[in-house]
Amino acid sequence: MTEEVLPGRREHDPVRWFDEHYNDAADEIIAFLDGDGIGLEGKLVCDIGCGDGIIDLGLAIKGKPQALMGYDVRLTDYGGLHRAAQAAGVVEDQMPQNLTFIQSEPETIPAMPGAFDVAVTWSVFEHVDNPVALLSEVRRILKPTGVLFLQLWPFWLSQHGGHLWPHIEDPFPHLMRKDQDILDEVEGKRATDPTRTADDEYRSLNHLTIDGLQRSLLAAGLLPTKLKLMSDTVHIPVGLGHIRLSDLGIAGVEMLAVPR
Repeated sequence: MTEEVLPGRREHDPVRWFDEHYNDAADEIIAFLDGDGIGLEGKLVCDIGCGDGIIDLGLAIKGKPQALMGYDVRLTDYGGLHRAAQAAGVVEDQMPQNLTFIQSEPETIPAMPGAFDVAVTWSVFEHVDNPVALLSEVRRILKPTGVLFLQLWPFWLSQHGGHLWPHIEDPFPHLMRKDQDILDEVEGKRATDPTRTADDEYRSLNHLTIDGLQRSLLAAGLLPTKLKLMSDTVHIPVGLGHIRLSDLGIAGVEMLAVPR
């Protein structure tokens, strides 16, 4: 996989990155949907914020949708994905014919109303400037009987909410330090997303909470129907003891939502 080399405390491993997204993430999406009897086979599926497209490749091959459209504000590097897939041994000469990538705008998805049976999004909505606007677009392009799978990790107020773990080992550094001090420390270093820098990624975070996510879904006309909380043991610094435990302790969610 071709990528810009960025400095960082921990080197990016493209083999592990591919496996975590092609296998772990794609399998988790399929299993979470399948738990409610929702299969992708033969369906029209879209991914909102598809990034490098590795998850979509896994969904296209394993889930066998009729078509899968990956949307992102930065056009996915199809050639780079093809080379990564060949290196991983998941394709030979041809990429899946049911997989397409389209560039979108931050609050606009170029698709007809009611175009899709299933929409998925993975670790995207903590970076979205206007969650209600984008979720409203998801609502618009879903069929009335459609469903949204949404994964968000990490929430801003959780211990890893600043996406700083490649460079700062302390828990909650984004809540304990000044923004400018953090930006100065990570400027030009590799982000958790290997295609961007850590300071750019940090600036993109919208500070969304789990309650804020619910309000955004409801305002966009989407009703949550299934929820999995993601959490682990957390040591809370004394200076953060006033923040709600639900916000400090809930690291992320996987959920389904349907049009209201």
